Amino acid sequence: MIIFKKLSLAVVAFITAGILLSSCDKEDTVATAPTLESFLSNNAELSIFNAAVNKAGLKTFKEGGGPFTWFAPNNAAFASAGITLDSIGKMTEGAANYLVTYHLVNARFASRDMIAQNSFPRTTQQGTSVYIGRNGNDFFVNGSKIVSADQEVANGLVHIINRVNTPPQLIGNLQNILNRTGQHTLFIAALTKANRWTQLSSASVFTVLAPTDAAMTNAGLTSTAIAAATVGKVDSIVRYHYFNSLRLFSNDFGTKQTPQTALGSGRTITSLENGAKLKGKTNVTPANVVKTDLLGTNGVVHIIDGVLNF
Repeated sequence: MIIFKKLSLAVVAFITAGILLSSCDKEDTVATAPTLESFLSNNAELSIFNAAVNKAGLKTFKEGGGPFTWFAPNNAAFASAGITLDSIGKMTEGAANYLVTYHLVNARFASRDMIAQNSFPRTTQQGTSVYIGRNGNDFFVNGSKIVSADQEVANGLVHIINRVNTPPQLIGNLQNILNRTGQHTLFIAALTKANRWTQLSSASVFTVLAPTDAAMTNAGLTSTAIAAATVGKVDSIVRYHYFNSLRLFSNDFGTKQTPQTALGSGRTITSLENGAKLKGKTNVTPANVVKTDLLGTNGVVHIIDGVLNF
């Protein structure tokens, strides 16, 4: 009996020591997570984002208790957007703050939380939403790919992304987007003929697949042809090119059938090559998606180089 008690005490002591060591290991792990300042300063690919955060006057979020989640564009993303260190230096603090806080969520949001079938909103510190999505094992925000997820910092997480996300208020509504491309005169004419153009400035939400002028012309949809066609015919064409009440980003297409278009029941589109190509029901050749994820205040535009046939 005495031997048993001694063994029991030894086992208890061993387990207790193991728990203490485990606890110490966990504390050490937490303690070794770098501050956001250190993390950004020691990642050369994030030097422009680091400058933007500093310019934005976000000390409270860099050093605060958190948890915070940062979607940090890498230098290549800023270069693609035409933003340099010099550009950041010339920004006002307010402008930098407006841009950077659109990449900041005031909560811990890990990749394991990004499980929805279609992109879903998360409110940013800037006040408007970003849209988080998943395609296979890849994760996205506003269609921007997360190239390095779940980087631990002392007060939260950093996800490195491959594109700078622009607050939709700076872009305007879907009408503004199409007017500014300089290559959608004929698609706008078709929308107008079909009495659908005014919808794109409303509070309703749409995802638009917008054929370029070259695509419309190649399909025989010139300004003369649009003017001569019946409203019903043109309406069917344009409604096959948008989705009602959905914000669909490039990652939401994947390689599958889309949800039904505004044309109605069964009128879906086949998405190929992980969303890089789209094919209407009677298209012989799919259209290429040449510009993705133009996020406006009331939806998303994707520019395509072909007309989709139902």
